[in-house]
Amino acid sequence: MSSTKEFTGTALSHPGMDAPQRAPRSYVIGMPIASAGLWMAVLAPAIVVLAIKVSEITTPETRAGALSLVAGVGAVIALLANPLFGRLSDRTTSRLGMRKPWIVGGSLVGLGALFILGSATGVPGVLVGWILAQLGFNAALSALVATLPDQAGPQERGRLSGLIGMTLPVGLVAATFFAQLFDSAMMMAVVPGVVGVAVALGFVFTFKDRVLDAKPAPLDLKEILGSFYFNPRELPGLGWAWLTKFMVYIGYCAALLYLPYFFTDHLQVPTADVPNLVFRATLISAFGTVASSLLGGWISDRIGRRKALVIASAMIMMAGLIVIATSADTGQVLLGQAIVGIGLGCFTAVDVALITDLLPAGAGENAKTFGVFNIAQALPQSLVPALAFPVIALGGYPALFIGGAVIGLIGAALVTRIKGVK
Repeated sequence: MSSTKEFTGTALSHPGMDAPQRAPRSYVIGMPIASAGLWMAVLAPAIVVLAIKVSEITTPETRAGALSLVAGVGAVIALLANPLFGRLSDRTTSRLGMRKPWIVGGSLVGLGALFILGSATGVPGVLVGWILAQLGFNAALSALVATLPDQAGPQERGRLSGLIGMTLPVGLVAATFFAQLFDSAMMMAVVPGVVGVAVALGFVFTFKDRVLDAKPAPLDLKEILGSFYFNPRELPGLGWAWLTKFMVYIGYCAALLYLPYFFTDHLQVPTADVPNLVFRATLISAFGTVASSLLGGWISDRIGRRKALVIASAMIMMAGLIVIATSADTGQVLLGQAIVGIGLGCFTAVDVALITDLLPAGAGENAKTFGVFNIAQALPQSLVPALAFPVIALGGYPALFIGGAVIGLIGAALVTRIKGVK
């Protein structure tokens, strides 16, 4: 990662310390709506369309492998694209600002990719469409979240982070709502995409973007590779925060990825009943996430203690995992999902505010740093399946959920190692 001295571009307003004390009302309202719109656009194909489209163009014998290929490659692209485009956003010298070109360009590329995906007649076409969609929407999302330290002062970051934290579950519910209105994969992908991108583009005209007043030095290979990490020795607080987020999301993903199999294999629920149960569990969890995200962000601003709330919210999440692991019926699983959602919402809100408080003022790498933290959230989705098989073989799905809870609790405890913030 390039140091502050190596970054020759300077900004009209530095992140964090020199941000406005109060973000404009239009930003406070528009930014979370734009975030929900982009999540809706990318989650509709991820949750619904890919499986349907692959089933249309493959045989029953090949569809599982084809879906794994498309989803797996897409996950890797998302993992790499977010920090890379974040780094490029931090170095953009457009007259429109640092973030706006990437929000607009990424949104339009992502929308065009949804048309490719929806009209594909073979697996290669679906794969190309999904790769482009991940590239476009991750470019837009990485630039969008980086507007937070640009626009808001420390005293209101918790509240705004709470609003941002609720946008993923809102986008998820909106995506599934629009998708179930249509029969064709094309319409399921494109309609949520059009609505979501329209919302995001509308937001672009509502805020004054941060502008660089000097051109940064050209990127070399070392700096490009540096887009995917920061030096924890130079930024130990961010290092501990990254590890906390990574370990908490390992616990969360254990339940998220294997809930359908827990219903069928552990509780002996008929396969035909599982989709409705998963939808109900997702909806209940989303309500908890939205409510606690708003409340957690507000409380963290009021008391000024981010670390205590990170620990408390992670403990709530892991308690929900234990409730699920010990479930004897579906009602207890739904209760556990509600508890997980409440913890997740608060954790997401306070975690974003904590990271924002830890950003070095004037470093000019906000979007890149947020992109690296996105790896902490996305990487467990790839690691957990690889680690889960031996755990399930030895102790079943309850062992997986309890093991994930233990890892999450250890990660939450590591936040106490962060210095300089409460």
